[in-house]
Amino acid sequence: MLKVCVDATAIRGQLSGIGFYNLSLLRALNQLQHSQQFQGQFSLQIYYQPGFKDWLRGKWQKNNYLSEFANCTCLPLPVTLSDRLVGFANPIINLLEKRLGKPDLIHGTDHYIFPSRQSINLLTIHDLTFLKFPEFVPPIVQRYHQRILRCLPFAQGILTFAESTKREISHYYQFPPERIFVTPQASRYHPLLSTESTSLESDLANDPLSAAIPYNFAVPYFLFVSTLEPRKNVVGLIEAFNLFKQVTKAPHQLVLIGQLGWKYEPILTAIANSPYKDQIHRLAYIPNQWLALFYQRATAFVYPSFYEGFGLPVVEAMNFGLPIITANAGSLPEVVGDSGVLVDPQDPQALALALEKIVANPDWQRQLKQKSLTRSKDFSWEHTARKTLEVYQSLTH
Repeated sequence: MLKVCVDATAIRGQLSGIGFYNLSLLRALNQLQHSQQFQGQFSLQIYYQPGFKDWLRGKWQKNNYLSEFANCTCLPLPVTLSDRLVGFANPIINLLEKRLGKPDLIHGTDHYIFPSRQSINLLTIHDLTFLKFPEFVPPIVQRYHQRILRCLPFAQGILTFAESTKREISHYYQFPPERIFVTPQASRYHPLLSTESTSLESDLANDPLSAAIPYNFAVPYFLFVSTLEPRKNVVGLIEAFNLFKQVTKAPHQLVLIGQLGWKYEPILTAIANSPYKDQIHRLAYIPNQWLALFYQRATAFVYPSFYEGFGLPVVEAMNFGLPIITANAGSLPEVVGDSGVLVDPQDPQALALALEKIVANPDWQRQLKQKSLTRSKDFSWEHTARKTLEVYQSLTH
């Protein structure tokens, strides 16, 4: 039986991006190992390393997210420290590795892998923002490059989420392309939700949170969902929305849903300085059911990010049959295929024109909705888990 050990260190706090991918993959792999088709073929073990502050406090127990997994091991040393011990032989790494019980393969899911010398090592690289656009990421992410360089000498394979990112990784790190594997991500929502708007609204009508959701769904809107940070080009989106409002009499407003990230101040300034600031609504973290309702009721999903290694919010929006307007950059054209509208993220005028066309042409809007739903069927976490398992099997054989 193939024994795989997957890193769950990123699963903590309010999940977004990497943490969400990590948890979704583990849940899907866990279901596979107990399915009739794969039962007895592989066993899943999970390991995690505590954050530095938790480590200092002695808080090494698994969190609520990980409580659903039975075979879960703590390596009681933060990544910050174990990463620095990679470069030379030392007893600490050897002692920690013994806690893993000699798996056939170890999968590091967040630009780092525990330096095992006895197992096959697979490293996930989500994107190369820290190399291509270092100005878009905080210092801790900028250090991913050096972390990856320390991991590559003992990595037998790299996993990523788009062919475009695979090409970039091969180029920047001179890693053999035949050992770089692509496994797309998927939505947190079931596809049937796209047709259950009425029932979902009914379920939420008596939710105590309903009074705190500051939006009147009778007013049409464009939707953006992601962390508010420079890479997402939210300032450009606001500029495009301003242009759209100047030349149309459309009642559409702009809803931005996401936590404040790094260097978010220009985004708040752009909202405050917009002549249509009363029609721009910023919401922080909201529960998944409420987010689903925002997806369902939007006129279109707008995601003009400068660069993405995958673009998970776009897949979620397609899951709800939303027309997609996104950037012709990074992996986004690959994810959207021919189901959405691609614009230059540096050109707010082009983005504004796309917004105008969506509103002015209902037939085109309906066509884009159908294309989104069709395209969304290509993505599921079961599919991701199966592709990931194929990578495990390929590397170990």
